[in-house]
Formats: sequence, structure tokens, C-alpha cells
Amino acid sequence: MEGRRDLKKKWEFTEKEYMEIYQIFKKISRPENVPTFDRFKLNIDKFIELTYDAYIPNIGSKDEAFIKWVNFIGNREIASIYFRAVDSWHAYT
Repeated sequence: MEGRRDLKKKWEFTEKEYMEIYQIFKKISRPENVPTFDRFKLNIDKFIELTYDAYIPNIGSKDEAFIKWVNFIGNREIASIYFRAVDSWHAYT
């Protein structure tokens, strides 16, 4: 992950990094599940906020973090696609 740390966020991606992840997401998702790029960036920020501690420094429950993410997105399948897109771009687990 080449983005930069931000004191307000766990991680901040560059515009190029968001686009790279978005392209992966579009490839592995059905067209009707692809949000606008701006919405996607907000969702990725929330994904990192909810899951970073459990997956990167391994603080907390991965199951609980993923459940929070699923609840935010509202659909387990779509939540999993976001996870796979990030993990395919740069190993998250």
C-alpha cells in the first residue's frame, strides 16, 4: 500500500490507488453492483475504517470487523467483493 497515513483515517489512498482498486472491483462484480467512483471511494474509506485494526495489526476480531462491514454495505456478497478487490490489489490478509 503506497498511500499515506492520515491522522483522521487509518489509511488514505491516492487517487491512482482508488482507481486501481475500482478497476478490480468492476472486473469481479456484476455491473448492477458497481457504484459511482465517488461512492466507491467513500465505501473503501469505510471498509478500511471498520476492518483495518483486525486485518493489518491483528487487533480485534476479524469476524466482528467483517460483520460490521457487511452491515454497513448491506449485502454480504457485495461486501465480499470489496474485500476481494482490496486484497487482490494488495494483500490485506
